[in-house]
Order: sequence, then structure tokens, then C-alpha cells
Amino acid sequence: MKLVGLTGGIASGKSTVAKILQSLGAAIVNADDLAREVVEPGHEAWKEIVASFGADILQSDQTLDRQKLRTLIFNQPEARKRLESIIHPRVRALAEERIRDYAAAGYPVAIYEVPLLFEGNLQEWLRPVILVACDVETQTARLQNRDHLTAADAEKHIAAQMSLKDKRRLADYVIENNGSLEDLERQTRQILEELKTT
Repeated sequence: MKLVGLTGGIASGKSTVAKILQSLGAAIVNADDLAREVVEPGHEAWKEIVASFGADILQSDQTLDRQKLRTLIFNQPEARKRLESIIHPRVRALAEERIRDYAAAGYPVAIYEVPLLFEGNLQEWLRPVILVACDVETQTARLQNRDHLTAADAEKHIAAQMSLKDKRRLADYVIENNGSLEDLERQTRQILEELKTT
């Protein structure tokens, strides 16, 4: 089985590309879904996060208050590092387990979808990598529309990530998502066919 990384800037369309790849027969392992899974109440990561950040980051149902946690780590690099050191190793272990399951099930291609793939240096063990990119104006407009943000807030979120220019240099394949859904499907299908033959 071929393992492929999938990433993109915020609001660049990587989730749409993942859905297209899945419809074409690829197995999808989504890092965000795994990150939610490892912090469910009672799990080891959840216990560590509560011990580190206090019980006031919990909602009434004992799940993490993501908004509160996001706000906390957005302005504190040390807090972000602490949170990542709790979550990331567990996500990777769970991802490797899922990937092994898909390989055993006979999937020809598994896609590991990771928003901050390059920021976490995952390209060092995960190759090839597909990047979903778009121009900054499109990205800003999509993010404003999706998350109901002001232009200034959208720009802040985009600036918090590695630039798409830098990501383009690190990627093996780039899907430019400035056009129609048909164009996105065409590019995605073309890359998947190429991956199956290499």
C-alpha cells in the first residue's frame, strides 16, 4: 500500500480533496479526527491536558472547551507546545495503527490528512506529500465565509501558519484550488492515477 500525506493552508480545500480521493477508492486517515478521539473524556491525553491546564478548560459534559483552549494557546507559544507534546505522539500512534488496518484490508493507497504537516516536519517520514493551495485572496474570502471572521482575523489565522509559498516548495504534488469543483476533481484524479503507477 502507498502512504501519501495530504495538507494545505487553512481554508484551501484539503477536506474537499480528501472526500474526492475517498470517492476514488483511497483510504483516508484524518489527523484532526484522531486528535478529537485521543482527547475524549477519561483518555490519557484528556487527563494530562486537565492536569496541565486546569478543570476550567472543560465543558459541563467534561469534554474539552476547544474555543477556550484555542484562545489560550493562540497567544502563548509555551502552552501550545505543551498541548502539542501531549496530543501529537498519541495521534501519530493511532494513525499508524489505522494505516496498518487499511493496508491489511487491501487498500492500494492511504491518505494521511494533516493540516500542519510541514509545521510538524512530518514530511521527514511521510512522502510523497500532496499540497492543496490557492491564492491568498481566495483563502481569506473562504475563511471569512466559513468561520464568520473579519478580514483582519482571517489574515491573522493565515499568518499563524507556514506560508503557502514555503509549503509549495516542500510538497511533491500541488493542487491549485482557485477554480471550479470540476477542475479540483480533475487535478485530484490525475495525481491519484500517477501515485498508483509510481
